[in-house]
Amino acid sequence: MKKGIYLLLILCFVTGCRNVKTSSYEEIIAAALYENKVNFPNKTSQGYSYYLPKGLIVEEDLNNNVTLKSEKYNMYLYIDLISYYNKIEDTYKENKTSFYSKSIKKDDKFGYLEINLQENNKYLIEIMYNYAKIEVIVNSKDIKEMLSYAISLLSSISYKDSIIANMVGEDILNYNENEYNIFETVGQENTHYESGTKEDTIDVPDTDLIN
Repeated sequence: MKKGIYLLLILCFVTGCRNVKTSSYEEIIAAALYENKVNFPNKTSQGYSYYLPKGLIVEEDLNNNVTLKSEKYNMYLYIDLISYYNKIEDTYKENKTSFYSKSIKKDDKFGYLEINLQENNKYLIEIMYNYAKIEVIVNSKDIKEMLSYAISLLSSISYKDSIIANMVGEDILNYNENEYNIFETVGQENTHYESGTKEDTIDVPDTDLIN
């Protein structure tokens, strides 16, 4: 029965009948992780490609730091090719002082979602997944919509191993010590990303096991 419900939800999500406004954060993330099976990459950069959801445009792409624009907001995408190349693994520790904090894991991909209240009743969304991170500051009523955009894009990223290996060999990816760290959150004073245990992950159904 449980698998049947999951299958129905997934079929509904991927065929466009998802209501983001009434979905939970977990439901939005779970749906997007499976949508990447039908959303083919439509943007290509050096070393990777990804699916850019309808409603977003690329304003600037500079050294794997991409500025995206929606109708209301700027979103900032950071691609960490070095961490991907070295297969860095870290585990997010839930931050109980945040508005929302949760780790994300599916198969061999991992990350986190953290949402923190900022000045003027704005919310900073930080979502890291698949060796990339998106940050955006939004009004509360737009959190779910922008989260849907962000996780759809992050889950669709496909890395080009041979190109990345050549870039590493040619020292193209030798970042300095002040390079942005996707594994750290910026919404709180302390760092909440730690190595060690795996806990409080968002469990998503494995469609390969659903008959």
